[in-house]
Formats: sequence, structure tokens, C-alpha cells
Amino acid sequence: MMGMQSRLPSKDTLVHLRDESVKRLSASEKLVERSFNEARFVASLAVGLLLVGFLLVAQMRGQATFSGSLERQSDQNLAIIIQQLTAENNVLRTEVARLQMRLLEAGQATEDRTQLLNEAARELNSVSMMAGLEPAIGPGIAVRITDPERVLLPQDFVRVIHELRGGGAEAIAVNGVRVTATSGFAGRNGRIELDGTALARDYEVIALGEQGNLAQALELPGGLKTTLATFPGVTVEITKAEELTVPAGRTGGYSAGSPVEDDQ
Repeated sequence: MMGMQSRLPSKDTLVHLRDESVKRLSASEKLVERSFNEARFVASLAVGLLLVGFLLVAQMRGQATFSGSLERQSDQNLAIIIQQLTAENNVLRTEVARLQMRLLEAGQATEDRTQLLNEAARELNSVSMMAGLEPAIGPGIAVRITDPERVLLPQDFVRVIHELRGGGAEAIAVNGVRVTATSGFAGRNGRIELDGTALARDYEVIALGEQGNLAQALELPGGLKTTLATFPGVTVEITKAEELTVPAGRTGGYSAGSPVEDDQ
């Protein structure tokens, strides 16, 4: 009995064998787990590569199918396709040209409208100046007439105004009173009035226009200047100036007449 007990492993040896077995089992489990993870990664990579290859093959087949469909078309069908594409292209070009034309027409309409308004404004200013509604400034002549003996009559000044109008006068004033289409000279006993305003014995007539024509209208041989100078004490002096001012005329109202309304 004592001999048999001596051949049995000791307790420490059994514990050591148990710990070694546990370590080897744990290492085996880790090796199996790592192998499984590597296998799963390889499988995922293979599936991904397979999917990419499938997509590439599908794309190549699609392109080959499209190219093959065109290649299988007859010349007549290809000509029809080209005609259809050309027609669609022409339609698009026509639409672009139409839109560009509309833009040009809109721009031209705006430019024409602006030009029309500017011309209307200029015409209104011109008419207002001719009618005496606005003051005027510009080149012209100044006619100074002295009449110390008061021998001149209203009709003499009417003749002066007519001669200046004939010479192209655009605006006329006598002693600071604007001559308009409704103006009139009156007076008696050597007293001269223009639109109810008494004029001094020394008269100054301002006329705007082309200086040479205005002066020539009064200075012609045997003309109005010569005629007026024959009266006792009357002198006439004409001076050209680059800038003269004519005031606005008096605005009058209408008591008997009224503008006609256009029904259209």
C-alpha cells in the first residue's frame, strides 16, 4: 500500500495540470474566435467585390446594348432619328430667337417711349416759350428807341413787333413786358400801353433769335429803322448780345370760352 501511494501524483501536480488545461482551452477558444472573425471579413470583402463586379458588368452590358441598338438600326431609321433631333434643335433655336426678339422689342419700346417723352417735353417747353408762359434766355438783339417828343403811335410798335417776328424772333419783350399772342398796343396823346401797362418814353425792345436776321429785319435800306428815325427826336439803336432774358408773360383766363373735350 505504501508503494502504491507513492506512485500517485501529488495534489500540487494535479492543480498544476488543471491550470495548464484551462490555459490551453482559453487559448484554443481565442484562436477559434480570431479565425471566425477573419473568415467573416474575407466573406464580406468577397461579397463587396462581387457586387461591384456585378454593377460594372451591368453597366457595360447597358452601354453595349445601347450601342448595339444604334448599330442594329438601319440607315433609314438613323436618318429619321437625326431628322427628329434636328427638328427639336430647330424648335429650340426658334424659341430662343423669339425670346431674344421680344427682349429687343421691349428695350426698343422703352427707348422709343423715353425718346417720345423727351421730344414731348422739348415741344412743350418750346410751345410754352412761344406762348409766353415761360421766361426765355438766349442770344438776340436789344432795340433802344427814344421818343422825347412822344410822336410815336401804338401802330409803330406793332410794326416793330411784326418785323422782328418776320426776322425769326422767338420771344419779344418791350420794357420788361412779354409780348404774347394775345398782346396788344394802345394809347393816345403820346402815351403807349402794352397789355394795360404804360411804357416809359425810352423804350427797350428785347428779341431772342438769330442776331443777324433780327438786325437785318430792322436795318434794311428804307426799312423800319430808317422810317422811325425820320420822326422828330426819335432815335433807334440796335445792339447784338449773346445772352438776353425775356420774362414770362401774364397768364389770362377765359370767361366765355372753354377747351373742347375729345370724346374719342
